[in-house]
Amino acid sequence: MEPVVGIGPVSRCTVDAALTVARRTRTPLMLIPSRRQVDAAEFGGGYLGWTTQEFAGHVKGHDPDGLLLLCRDHGGPWMHTAEADITEPAEALDSCVRSFAADLDAGFGLLHIDTSEGRPGTGPVPAQTAAARLVELYARCHDEARARGADVAYEIGFEPQDVSTNDPDEFKAALRLVLEGIEAAGAPRPRYVVAQTGTKVAELRNVGRFHEPRARDETLRQVSTLAATCHQEGVRLKAHNCDYLTTEETALLLRAGVDAFNVAPEYGVAETRALLRVLDEMALHRAKEDFLRLAYDSGKWRKWMLDPTTATDVERAVIAGHYVFRTEEGLRIREEAARALDARGRPPLEAVLRDAVAERIESALRAVERAGGQAADRVDGQPVERAAEGAR
Repeated sequence: MEPVVGIGPVSRCTVDAALTVARRTRTPLMLIPSRRQVDAAEFGGGYLGWTTQEFAGHVKGHDPDGLLLLCRDHGGPWMHTAEADITEPAEALDSCVRSFAADLDAGFGLLHIDTSEGRPGTGPVPAQTAAARLVELYARCHDEARARGADVAYEIGFEPQDVSTNDPDEFKAALRLVLEGIEAAGAPRPRYVVAQTGTKVAELRNVGRFHEPRARDETLRQVSTLAATCHQEGVRLKAHNCDYLTTEETALLLRAGVDAFNVAPEYGVAETRALLRVLDEMALHRAKEDFLRLAYDSGKWRKWMLDPTTATDVERAVIAGHYVFRTEEGLRIREEAARALDARGRPPLEAVLRDAVAERIESALRAVERAGGQAADRVDGQPVERAAEGAR
């Protein structure tokens, strides 16, 4: 059985929670770091404070049964802040190929190639440009993998996440064009294709159309059509931004034909809220205020905001909390909380935070169970084609 749930490692605690859940439930999971979270030493690593090799070493050292698949999420040009000053697309592509090469050297099993971003401040690139860059980058990654004898699969996406679903006809045509380019380059087809499934995270909730009760049935019909298109092409449908959905909502997406899904910022929020609860319980009021200020001042909440927004400053700090866990002040505050818990004979802080994140991961696994294991059956080899026949 292949993993269905992709876990964005928004913190080291999230990585350890995923390890704990996989070991406890004997369930394969995907760990899907973005380049901003974890990257090669050349790029300065990421905000988890790990390079690609260090991240892989930690996971492999605590996963003797190989239950966690190491995956790159949103690998592509201009996806790391170290590339902000690059102006030429060719140089940006060369740069991200080196990042992918480090992933291969570290034993990653799935590479998500995302060419939707342009230079910082320029917004998404046109669809045709994204598709052309994707095919070029895909072929180059395949060459790097082949040179290493690496067994790796691919995930592709060519547009930023949106609140609605793809137009089925446009999606079918775009997918066919990209797959033809990949085949012409002599590379294998991707395992996953990312489509717009009506799921999108903003602030502390999911604002996609799927989350709107009045639009849900139509969204599910569209998702089913997109899934059928993927399955007819011999690839699998991956949904992104599945945070803040109920167990039943996620199960509905799986029943509609989604083969796998990603969750990320929700885990950072769960850890941040758990830390704030500990600071309250330990009456560490100054430390709590320091943490909220640190998170707010980071400005990392800005990319997640609605326009207009009614979010409070505290909510903005909660959104940004996981970005500052590894800063000097963030570590100091966590240490103060850990000492306070220890002095009162309470469970260790890292265990408390890990359990809070693990509960959210287990919620995602309950959705897979509620869907009747359909996604797991579809992604386990040949049944992909049978699922496509059922969708037709």
